Amino acid sequence: MSNSTSQSIEYNNADSFTTSGLVRLKFSILLALEIPSVVCSLSIFLCFIRLSELRAKQHNHVVICLLISNFLTATTEIPISLTYLYNNEFIPPSNSLCFLWIFSNYIVFGSSFWIMVTASIQRYILIFYKYRLNTKFKHYFPIVFPPAFFTLWYIILICFYPCQQQFDYSQLWCSGACYGYQGLISSIDWIISSLMPVLIIVITNVVLILSVGHQKYRMQRARTWRTTRKLVIQLLPISFVYLIIYVPVNVFALIRLWFDPSFLLDFYMNIFAYFNYFGPLLMPFVCLMSMPEITAQLKNLYCFSNRVQPQRIRFTASAQRVPQQTN
Repeated sequence: MSNSTSQSIEYNNADSFTTSGLVRLKFSILLALEIPSVVCSLSIFLCFIRLSELRAKQHNHVVICLLISNFLTATTEIPISLTYLYNNEFIPPSNSLCFLWIFSNYIVFGSSFWIMVTASIQRYILIFYKYRLNTKFKHYFPIVFPPAFFTLWYIILICFYPCQQQFDYSQLWCSGACYGYQGLISSIDWIISSLMPVLIIVITNVVLILSVGHQKYRMQRARTWRTTRKLVIQLLPISFVYLIIYVPVNVFALIRLWFDPSFLLDFYMNIFAYFNYFGPLLMPFVCLMSMPEITAQLKNLYCFSNRVQPQRIRFTASAQRVPQQTN
């Protein structure tokens, strides 16, 4: 995650956090989660391709974008991180690959946070003010804007910010972009890309839960309530995963940024930095559990492919005329 990994201090890895056993453990956990996560994402994409009625629903569009952003992390950045863990250094040592590693981390994480913000806000609007999303621009622009903004934002910061870039192939993300060691711009970037979206996600989901709870007592139409409940149930597990993972990460970063730059630094860099990956790896499973239509579709698909169908054999009885003997 950007900036929370790059601070204007030098550090030495503590032996307790860099033992070969711990490195192997991190590698094994990430690898064990990545393969099922990629398979799950591909299965969900297949269902969206096959079922046009799911693609047509507005509330599924932002979920698809979340899945795509997390799928990109699982298939681009995490394999590079696994290679780094396996070799205990970045191999092959290449500045271009370091730039790719940094870009994929910063852009995708920042975009996914703000797409999650869009999901939370749009879900509230779809439940209470659906007419406000009555145009394609109002619906799609908040989804498309975060990736476009952060791509341009990090191209400017990583490629054109006036600082001396020095990569360290023995560190995660090659020690990060050089602007991350500049206090002011690093703080601004962290607030925009991480702190603000997490706070908005918390506030929006709390307001959504309270508003839906209040609406339940006033609503007389059971059908409308079932639709509302379905929209909320789909969003809350996804929001919960984001919050349970990234709230502690941001609290750590906040303490280090404004109070004590060396606060549990070795623990943060060697444990919590990898904790960020649990979001992209777990998201496909959470999305799958929150969308019963896709769950049913996958059950039918896999059960049908593994089912042994009994073959019907037709028996035809041919009546043969037996000639009668005449005396």
